[in-house]
Amino acid sequence: MRTTRLFTIVGSLFYLLWAALHVQAGDAVAKLGRAQHHSMVQARLYQDAWMLYFAAGSIVLVSIAAILRDWQPAYWINLAVAFVTDVSFIIFVLGPHYMPLWPGLQGPLAWAGGLVFTTAGLIGPRRRSPIPAER
Repeated sequence: MRTTRLFTIVGSLFYLLWAALHVQAGDAVAKLGRAQHHSMVQARLYQDAWMLYFAAGSIVLVSIAAILRDWQPAYWINLAVAFVTDVSFIIFVLGPHYMPLWPGLQGPLAWAGGLVFTTAGLIGPRRRSPIPAER
């Protein structure tokens, strides 16, 4: 197995961990929503839970495609979905200290692991072309 392929698989596994954490977060937000009276607050909490589930589902499908098919666009799709989801979480939840750093940093750390390993898989050494380069 090529080293770059191994990096891609490890990175995708980090993204799958990220997805599992965000399903957990979606469940917590949905539970919080169920505790509210029927209102705009409840609706927005349900919307937030839906978005967390959607982001997690997207990451799962794309990571599986990256593992099984070595699908290069997976790098950019997972990067974008995790970036939008976690940066807003860092700014609006962790920044104002509405949640402690631990366990709050679990998702961003899983994202960082996925990003580091998939980047290594993307830019790592590639097989040489059988066609010699022109001079």
